[in-house]
Amino acid sequence: MGLDWDEGPDVDGPLGPYDQSARDDLYQTALQVLKDRDLVFPCYCSRKDIAQAASAPHGRSPVYPGTCRDLAPDARVAAAARRPDRTPAWRLRVDDALIAMEDGVYGEFSQSMSEDVGDFVLRRADSLFAYQLAVVIDDGLMGITDVLRGFDLLDSSPRQIYLFRVFGFPIPTFWHVPLMLDEAGNRLSKRDGSDSIAQYRDRGVEAPHLVGLLAASIGLVESGRKLTARELLHESTLSTLKERLQRVADTDSKNNS
Repeated sequence: MGLDWDEGPDVDGPLGPYDQSARDDLYQTALQVLKDRDLVFPCYCSRKDIAQAASAPHGRSPVYPGTCRDLAPDARVAAAARRPDRTPAWRLRVDDALIAMEDGVYGEFSQSMSEDVGDFVLRRADSLFAYQLAVVIDDGLMGITDVLRGFDLLDSSPRQIYLFRVFGFPIPTFWHVPLMLDEAGNRLSKRDGSDSIAQYRDRGVEAPHLVGLLAASIGLVESGRKLTARELLHESTLSTLKERLQRVADTDSKNNS
């Protein structure tokens, strides 16, 4: 596709390693800092436990009801004994802060940490570090100023902003872009058999054709135009891109209302 980067995997740079699989020691250190500050706690609840909890409000996903948050030491030992084969997840204690943000595409967005989110997982029961912790540590240590990603991750941003504040990192600007949908209005997914870039390549479709097709889909170039990613970069401005993305986002919002 002609996309490249100045620093990162396969290029290296002064802030590596750039593969998350090689950064576990950094995540473990960050988790230990939170343990030392008593900002995290072990949780033995399963997803089923949380979903079935009568006190767990249900919106897009169940909000953690605080089952293991304030267990006394003997109660915590008992909880571990009841599930000897289950490694506890580690959750961050959140307060009742309202996290408000100004997304570069979708505008104002906010969440109540206590009512909309709850104490969220930083290290999972399978011992893998959660996305929320990994991206905050990566972005904070690498000095990331802008995060560009899909709209489906917008509602995770307040959790990350909360964590940025906990660690004292500067908070980047977020840009959540509309998702590409199929003719039925469903999100494109390889799992559902949607076309992949590899399939276009195997059919002999060259990168400039696909770049032009994608750019035309949000109105950056006229339909049928073929150009490289770098040519598109030189022809576009940030303000134009923002305007086009906001137009698509507004259309999506009207279609979903």
